[in-house]
Amino acid sequence: MLSEQVKQDLKNPWLRAILGTVAVVVAVNIVFIAYAFITPPNLVVKDYYEQGKNYFHDRDARQKASATAWRLQLLLPDAIQANSPATCRLYVMDHQGNPVRSGIVHVSAYRPNDASYDFSIELKVVDAGTFAAPISFPLPGNWDLMARIDADGQRFDSAQRIFVGK
Repeated sequence: MLSEQVKQDLKNPWLRAILGTVAVVVAVNIVFIAYAFITPPNLVVKDYYEQGKNYFHDRDARQKASATAWRLQLLLPDAIQANSPATCRLYVMDHQGNPVRSGIVHVSAYRPNDASYDFSIELKVVDAGTFAAPISFPLPGNWDLMARIDADGQRFDSAQRIFVGK
């Protein structure tokens, strides 16, 4: 008798629609959970947890260092195309406003959604306070750039997000 009632209920289109909706929601959730476990997030910084944990502890040291900080300005053309070289320039002035004439400058390019395309280039001195080199991005999309100069026993950096067109 119970099985007859179940057979009749399963013929009802409303019950079928409700059961189908529940099945689709469960299936989509299973797919999303599996995708989250299979593809780990690509982070720009490998030790993000330690850096975030130390951020507030190092605030006083950063404030003291800001008085002697150098000014860095990273400049790129407005329209950058993938696989097309563009000149990357870094202007550097010391804490007194004088151009920095020497140092080792690296620009690292990070792809926020795929770390396998990350790369780094070294900029050369082209003028007093100006470092430059051609840079070519393999893929279009958002890129995070971090310029770092090591000079006179000090290290300063600057970060910028850019968009590369097709």
